[in-house]
Amino acid sequence: MRKRLNLNETIHKVQLEQFKKERDYWKQVLLRIIAVVKFPTKHNLAFRGSNEKLYKKSNGNFLGVIEMLEEFEPVIKEHIKEAKYYSIILDCTSDSSHQEQMTIIVRYLKLSYNSVTIEESFLGFLNVDDTSGKGLFDITLEELKSLGLQIDDMRGQGYDNGANMKGKHEGVQRRFLDINPRAF
Repeated sequence: MRKRLNLNETIHKVQLEQFKKERDYWKQVLLRIIAVVKFPTKHNLAFRGSNEKLYKKSNGNFLGVIEMLEEFEPVIKEHIKEAKYYSIILDCTSDSSHQEQMTIIVRYLKLSYNSVTIEESFLGFLNVDDTSGKGLFDITLEELKSLGLQIDDMRGQGYDNGANMKGKHEGVQRRFLDINPRAF
């Protein structure tokens, strides 16, 4: 055991090397974020704007500098990848007061520097007054637009077995397919 320790040939050598690489990587990320924080502080500038999303107007100095660095810095670029393509999952049910509600969930790929994972985000409950295929489609379309999601980037749809959702001719699924045939 001592001989292996002296030669640095222990079982956990690979894990230790991987840990050191990851530690160094996150140190680089942190150093860049600190530098971005120091810039507006040093120049007495506001961090936030009226919008808190990357690549949107009036998002402030902090996010503006992050956007600029992303063009040149692979370490920063790695952390602000956006998932372009997504799928939606919708389900309707009535609450205790008999108000029809629809849940909306978005499924997308989350990219990180060493892995790709499938993520699902619950976006909320939508109150539904018109439970026809057109009514459900309209409220879903409005919600997706308000979130900045492009219908052309939708690649999948998941619904309960309701005819208004999956209907061949007038359902939500058919209406999205009419706009984007790749959203099967």
